[in-house]
Formats: sequence, structure tokens, C-alpha cells
Amino acid sequence: MSLPLAFVDLETTGTTAAFDRITEIGIVRVDENGVSEWHRLVNPGRPIPPMIQSLTGISNEMVRGAPPFAAVAAEVAERLQGCLFIAHNARFDYGFLRAEFERAGMPFRPDVLCTVRLSRRLYPEHRRHNLDSLIERHGLVIAEQDRHRALGDAKLVWQFWQSIHGQFPAEHIQGIADVLSARVSLPGYLDPALPDVLPDAHGVYVLYGDQREPLFVGRADNIRSKVLAHFKVAGAPAKAVRMAEQTRHIEWKETGGAIGALLHEMEMVQRLAPRHNRRGRRATDLTADWPYAGAIGIREGHAIHVVNNWRFLGTAYQDEGLWALLDSGRAEFDYEVYRILRDRLALLRIVDLSQAVNSDI
Repeated sequence: MSLPLAFVDLETTGTTAAFDRITEIGIVRVDENGVSEWHRLVNPGRPIPPMIQSLTGISNEMVRGAPPFAAVAAEVAERLQGCLFIAHNARFDYGFLRAEFERAGMPFRPDVLCTVRLSRRLYPEHRRHNLDSLIERHGLVIAEQDRHRALGDAKLVWQFWQSIHGQFPAEHIQGIADVLSARVSLPGYLDPALPDVLPDAHGVYVLYGDQREPLFVGRADNIRSKVLAHFKVAGAPAKAVRMAEQTRHIEWKETGGAIGALLHEMEMVQRLAPRHNRRGRRATDLTADWPYAGAIGIREGHAIHVVNNWRFLGTAYQDEGLWALLDSGRAEFDYEVYRILRDRLALLRIVDLSQAVNSDI
């Protein structure tokens, strides 16, 4: 590889970049000056769940005095500058860093290589390619207390890289890496790392054209598959090809589940009026009885979708957001929400929000 290499691992408060935050960063950089190691604890600004504390050994007390990501963003960017970003399950690590850099107002678009996918291509005879499997298969070495810590796991990925270069010619590994990074032919004006950052999760997405004009709002059980499918234009209808050619920017939001995706898609189509979405006539003269005393929450994973009087108020991931939604004003009947939920309510996990009680979400 001609680029400097950065082997990266993160520890976080959970699995969702939109809600969870980084607690530790580990980087092993390999360049013409040799090998350098760097790590930092990061204050996530929220409690670390007990299960995560048990797995990583990183406690709330350990990060309480650590800097927030914004305070170390410049140093992280400098250490990754010009490097091929290599991580095990790169969508996870890259996705969290990209989200944190966006919050800090900094661009972040490295070339990305996922060693899970690389291992699958190099060793198709094996079913498992998680880090524990690679430790056993390649004889990687780590102290027990360093496993599930950022620098320790980054060093494991660096060891894996050295191991495969002892088994395969560098040109063979380079060729596979090139293929992995070019599986989907994205237009040159889109982020080339999109295949590695789009989440395999329920959600909604927006395709934007020039001047951030909304072209299309879509929902998906798997955001990554659905978004990338827009750019597999061979044999696609002319309208779909034109939309792919017009797309200049893509945004997405994880919604916790399929109901959240339906509700957010409906709300975004109404609000953004994208050019290529069909918009049915809004039935403003209809109404229906609301079968609850007040607002309810529909729980999906970490998310609670707040609905009142057949009106979708938004999605909350923590108490402050929940109460902000409940205080957002009078909820007026929305036929589209009624259409989505009327036959589904009995099947959903409902939280009664009509009383001013603390809700642990």
C-alpha cells in the first residue's frame, strides 16, 4: 500500500452513531517514519451502560475527567491525515468518527478498508471473521486486559495486516482491497466511503441535488442496501438513472425500526416536498377518535416515537428530547399518521405518556 496506514478502533456507549458516543480512540499509524501508537479516553457526555462498562472495563469515573471529542478532534484528524483508514467492521468505527467530526464542524473523508471484508475474501473457507476468530486463526497476541480496549484492538488489526502479508503477495492483497473499495460505482462527486459508513439498519434517507434540492425521500429496512441500490443503474428505468445522476449529497437517519421509518418518511415527504416522491392528497376534512388519554410513545429499540391525536411529533432517544416533543404544541389530526397506525397500534409496544411521569427510555 502506498498510502500511510492507520489502524483504528473505538470504544463507544453503544452501537448507534446518531445516539451513542465515543469513549476511547486507539490508532496505530504506519508510515515512512515507522509505527506509532496513540490513544485517548473521551468523555461521551452521557452515562456508559453497565453492560458496556463490563465489556470494555471503561467506567463512568474513568471518562469523567477526559476531554470531549471536540477537544481532541484536531489531533485525531492530524493522526489520520493522508492515511488509509483500516478497521475491523469499518462501517462502525468510520461511522462514529464521521458523526463526531460532523458535530465538530470538520470534514472527514479518508479512504476506508474493512478487515472483516478483507478476511472474507482472503479466507472464504472460514465462516467466522470476527476479531476473536482472527486471534485464534492467526495467532494474534494481546493481553487479556487490553482486549475490548481501543488501542489493544487496533494493535490486533495491525497484527492481522502483518500476518496476511506473510501469507499472500502484497499485489494480491492490494488487488482485493481495490475491488472492495469499488464494489459500487458511485459518482465522483459523492463520498467514496459511503459503502463503509451507511448503516445496516432501519431508517430513512434523502437524496439531494444541486443547491441541496430534495430529490427523493426513501425508507429502508437496510439503509445501506437501499441507498446503494440507487446507483446500480444498469437496466434501471430512465427516471431512476436521471435521479442517480442528479444526486449530489445523501443524508440518512436511523429510526429504530420499521414503524419509525414509515413515520419519518411520511413527515419528511410532507416537509421537504422532494421532486421524485409521489404525494397523495391530504385529507384535511377527515378526523378520527384518538383511543388514548393523551400522548403515547411507540418503542422501537432505543427510540420512542411520540404520537398524539394521530399526529407524529418526532422521535426521542433520551428524556430531554422526549419532554421537548411533548411540549412542542397542540397535536392536530394527521390523516397520514392515522393511515399508517390505525391497524398497527395493537401490535406495537406502547408507552403511555399522558401523565407527567419520569420515563426511563
